[in-house]
Amino acid sequence: MPLLWISISFILGIVISSLIPSSSYLWLGIGLVVLLLAFIVSQIVKRRNISLPDFQYILALSLLVAFIIGAWRYQAAQPNIDAFHVAFYNDRDYEMLVTGTLTKPPDYRDTYTNLRLNVEAIDSGSGDLPASGLMLVRVPAHETYEYGQRVRVRGKLETPPEDEEFSYRDYLARGGVYSYMSIAEVTVLPGNGGSVFYTAVYKLKEKLIQNTYRLFNDPESSLLAGILFGVDTGLTRDLQNAFKNTGTAHIIAISGFNMAIIASVFYSIFKNVFGERYGALFAIIGIILYTILVGAEAAVVRAAVMGCIALIARVLGRKQLALNTLLVVAGFMCLVNPFFVWDVGFQLSFFATLGLILYAEPFSSFTNTLISKISKHDTSALTRIINDNVVLTFAAQLTTIPIMAYHFKRISLVSFIANPFILPVQPAVMILSGLAVFTSLVIYPLGQLLAWIAWPFATYTIRMVELFDRVPHGTIFLGDSSFWLVLFFYVALLTVTFNWSAIKEKFNSLAVSLRAIALTATAAFLFICTILLWRASASTGDGQLHITFLDAGSANAVLIQTPEGRNVLINGGASTTELSDELGRRLPFFSRRLDWLVVASTNEDELSALPRVLERYPPENVLWSGNIQASFSAQTLDKFFADEGIPVSRAEVGQRLELGDGAFIEVQAEGPRGSVLLLQYKNFRALFPIGISEGTYELLEYGNVIDKVDVLLLADSGYAPSNPPDIFENLNPQLVVLSVSAGDEDGLPSQDVLDSLDGYSLLRTDRSGWISVITDGNAMHVEVERSE
Repeated sequence: MPLLWISISFILGIVISSLIPSSSYLWLGIGLVVLLLAFIVSQIVKRRNISLPDFQYILALSLLVAFIIGAWRYQAAQPNIDAFHVAFYNDRDYEMLVTGTLTKPPDYRDTYTNLRLNVEAIDSGSGDLPASGLMLVRVPAHETYEYGQRVRVRGKLETPPEDEEFSYRDYLARGGVYSYMSIAEVTVLPGNGGSVFYTAVYKLKEKLIQNTYRLFNDPESSLLAGILFGVDTGLTRDLQNAFKNTGTAHIIAISGFNMAIIASVFYSIFKNVFGERYGALFAIIGIILYTILVGAEAAVVRAAVMGCIALIARVLGRKQLALNTLLVVAGFMCLVNPFFVWDVGFQLSFFATLGLILYAEPFSSFTNTLISKISKHDTSALTRIINDNVVLTFAAQLTTIPIMAYHFKRISLVSFIANPFILPVQPAVMILSGLAVFTSLVIYPLGQLLAWIAWPFATYTIRMVELFDRVPHGTIFLGDSSFWLVLFFYVALLTVTFNWSAIKEKFNSLAVSLRAIALTATAAFLFICTILLWRASASTGDGQLHITFLDAGSANAVLIQTPEGRNVLINGGASTTELSDELGRRLPFFSRRLDWLVVASTNEDELSALPRVLERYPPENVLWSGNIQASFSAQTLDKFFADEGIPVSRAEVGQRLELGDGAFIEVQAEGPRGSVLLLQYKNFRALFPIGISEGTYELLEYGNVIDKVDVLLLADSGYAPSNPPDIFENLNPQLVVLSVSAGDEDGLPSQDVLDSLDGYSLLRTDRSGWISVITDGNAMHVEVERSE
């Protein structure tokens, strides 16, 4: 397999060149010298009639040349940082004006947005100078941008940071980014510098992602955005950690596993229409377009190229030497971008595929033999299920464990159990949800119907990940792992592998078992029915009032679900991903609208999550209190309600919002900062002073006007002037709830407030997570996300 060894030699040249400071001209000179010496040797051999084994001589020369080319390619990829490169101006003590074009769609996060610019000019104070290079700019959230926009940013240019845990500098350098602006002001300029083709592709991708969030609740919608389109920023940090801890993070990234499903679907569709050869051609075109659509990351490109080569080999009738193909593809990708060698996703995808190539067949054969010895009956269905869901997973994990330990400093023991439960439903997740999203572009109601069919599989995936994440000691957290230890593991493993006579080089496909299909279909049908019945029963009114204080940091987000099944949201906090995830878990799947949104405070931190979340969960009505001009998010919401025709009522003192079955919300006070709200259901009462304004407590006689309450939400995350001691004595609450972030930057809650609450039952979202109060109007009980 000469191509295999040539590819290895090329990649080794890249690695060695990164360790030796040198220039591309040096390696180019070494290459010319080697070729010259090879020519001289060949002439001497020819004249003296010396017999040399031609193949070995050519292979040795090819390996040496490949090594030199790899070393030269790495050095040639290094940027030439001069006065015309943006990185030349890094780490100056003054601000720069940089003009450029967005080379990728904006990366929206909860509290900021990342923009990647192709720099055109830079102004350090003496006018625009022509410049080049890529830079990453972090700008405030809530503004919208588009691929290809020309912008001008003002801020200090920095070298991307790095620390002992993670090098952001190296991560960005792999994409050719060497400059970073952590705080910037943006001015959008006229004109568009983007490609017409990519503009159309990214607009389509944006529309598909929007429809994904319209069709599915969170967290399912964010999971599917990651699986289908490579956008996983909508998942909460806790859920992302759950995927990592259970060894299933590969599900939420476009990997070889995902691409294999897509390639199979494309080929099956086009083969029946155009025949095998043209079907493979159109399937390859589909794979290429899909790769571009999801962003063409390193692992995605590798998986796409592998899929295309496999299809071509299948149509031409040639047996694919998988190991040779894998190394050739890896070498080709590193020729295009030598920094792929250090890309974690590329490494995981490469070694997972390597594990399948080397170990899938022998492990499966061992399983077949073992089961046949245990049982004399037909066990083909059981064997197929075990091989597909357990053995293949173990084969891929065997070769990726060292990579996970080295980069993520953890080993997931529970992954060996979690993956067999989760992977079998992933084809259904991808195919059904993908079909739903693409169909919704043409016929939205039909897409929604398909989404209802696809939803249980996505929900099952998340619930199983969360279930296995709760297994005690399921993850071993390690310190820093030695590179040499990782290298020793692979050397030892491959040494044993290539000297093990039972290892074969080709995959043997097993006949599809009708029994296995019947068992799987029956189990899936029963599961879907169970999930739909459970969700339907959980989403309708149960005759009790549910008040959930969501974990919104040092802000407030309160979801009220009435005995008749109505849903009321008060404010939303600062995190879009957290709020969307919490609402998606609690609102009915078949009815995703809020009955009421109550804006009880117009502070930015209280509302900044709402503009994007309300596009997914629009309210039927809005009760508004506070100054609209108080924050950017308040103004954005006001415009959104006007554009969507959502009726907005201004809150007035004494106004009641009837919730059915005798439950109501009453406005106790209203001012420029917002309002104080009282929720009452039969004998149960809860007070939410979310928008407390100066002088409000005096008007309320420090609670005497309101009288006793069962639940009290602390105002302003426990800020002392907003929570005078008299209010606790006069209201005498059974439960006090504090919504605050862990390690609040303002030092909240105030110690004086905590001292005043001595003797009261206090629950805090920074310690307990979400807090849910459930009452029938007479008695109440409390549930929390986690015990303190």
